[in-house]
Amino acid sequence: MSALHPFSLLAIAAALPAFAWILPAPAGGLATTLIAMGLTLTPGASPGSTGAGSTPGWRPGLVTFRTALVIAAPFWLFLRLLHDGPTTVAMGLRITTMVASCVWLVAVLSPDRLVEAMVARGWSLAVAYLFGATLSAVPVLKARARRIVEAQRCRGLSPRGSVANRLRALRALALPLVLSSLHEVDERTLALETRGLGMGVRRTPLAAPIDRTAERVARWTLLLLCLAALIRRLA
Repeated sequence: MSALHPFSLLAIAAALPAFAWILPAPAGGLATTLIAMGLTLTPGASPGSTGAGSTPGWRPGLVTFRTALVIAAPFWLFLRLLHDGPTTVAMGLRITTMVASCVWLVAVLSPDRLVEAMVARGWSLAVAYLFGATLSAVPVLKARARRIVEAQRCRGLSPRGSVANRLRALRALALPLVLSSLHEVDERTLALETRGLGMGVRRTPLAAPIDRTAERVARWTLLLLCLAALIRRLA
């Protein structure tokens, strides 16, 4: 999956939630949920990876599958408290599709390849960097949080035990994490300004991903299918 063009990955991640909301419930939501959760099991789908450089195999896919389940579970509980059975199932399946699609996209899409693809299409470098930085924020923050937790453990602070201990550990984690993130934003801003990010000059991609004809046809087919399903639903 990570070998696909970044725009193809974006199209799949956008089409599944669209179909989940357009197609009649609960059958439409169930079908899109099964597809989205199945994508999280594909080899190379690893949370915190950079897509193309992720470790192949099913174990990373199982981690992505579990991550999607953990994120979607609170939404099911919240919906169960607010709605009756059929509505809970319909809304839960749609939200699960959205969650699984986003988790899969973050796991399989390389921010570097996405930026290269956008630059090759003539997009603004600032817009391309915004998309790339958003995708890479999760693994970067996760790695930084892990280092902070290890440093706090060396100082004798345990994140386990009573609620008070957990709250103290959370405060000790949150403050350094926020401050380090703000400091990194300043450093990145300075580095991008020195490289002329805001000059508006068209950039030349170094290694633009290959956009095959079959993938372009598939993307347009997905768009047309979404439009056809929406027109039929409205009619």
